[in-house]
Amino acid sequence: MKKKNIIYWAVAVVLVLVTAYSTVHVRNARRLNSVKMQSESRRQAEEDAQQKRLLADQRKRMTVPASWDKPTLSGGYPDISRYVHARKKEDRIWIEVNLRRQRVYIRRGPYTLYTMYASVGKNYEKTKDYQRTPIGHFKIEKRRGTSYYDPTRGYGARYWTAFKDDGLYRFESVPFDENGRVIKSEAEKLGKKVTKKHNIKAYGSIRLSVPDAQWIEENIPAKTRVVIDPQDDKRDAWEYLKVD
Repeated sequence: MKKKNIIYWAVAVVLVLVTAYSTVHVRNARRLNSVKMQSESRRQAEEDAQQKRLLADQRKRMTVPASWDKPTLSGGYPDISRYVHARKKEDRIWIEVNLRRQRVYIRRGPYTLYTMYASVGKNYEKTKDYQRTPIGHFKIEKRRGTSYYDPTRGYGARYWTAFKDDGLYRFESVPFDENGRVIKSEAEKLGKKVTKKHNIKAYGSIRLSVPDAQWIEENIPAKTRVVIDPQDDKRDAWEYLKVD
C-alpha cells in the first residue's frame, strides 16, 4: 500500500509539473505572438506612411497634362542600381501595370519609386484575342531595342523591352509612323481613361512616353518581375507578390 501511495504521489507530481510547464509554454507563446503581431503592425504602419509620402511627392512632380516626349515626373528617375539584384523580396525592383488607372509603377518591395503615364488596352468582353492585354505575373526578357516598325500593324515604336512570348508583348513608346513621326492621336491617350468605345489597340503591349520607355529599356534588367493587375482589382499588387 505504501508503495502504491508513493507511485500515486509521483504521478501527481509529474502531472502538476507537466501542467505548469504547459501553462508557462502557452503564456510564452502568446506573449511572443503578441510581440510579433505588434512588430508587424508597426512595420506595416511605417510602410504605409512611407508609401503615402512617396506617392504624394510623385503627384506634385507629375507632368500635367501628360506629354509623349517628356518624362512623367520632373526631377529625374530613381537610382535602382543597388536593388536590381537584391535577394530580399522587400528590396527587389518590380513593375506594376495598372489598367484601371492607366499607370505603370516602378516599385521596390512595397514602395512605389516612380509613376509613369501609360496607354494600355483594357480587356472587354468583345475585345479580340490578339488585342487583349495579358493579365498576371511575367518577367522582363532579354530582348529589347531602340526602335522598330511593323508594316502589318502600320506603326512602330521607340525603346521597346519585351516581357512575354519572346518579344511579342513589350513595354514601348507611343507609336510612330513609317516616316518616324509620332502618331499624335494615339500619343494623346497617355494616362487617360479607357472606354469600350475608345480602347487602346496596342496588341497587348504597354505604351509609355518616349523618355519613360527609354529608361526602362536602359535600366530594367532581364528577369525583373512584371505584374499586370486585373482591371477591376483595387488591391495592392504587393500583397500577392510578397507571398509568391
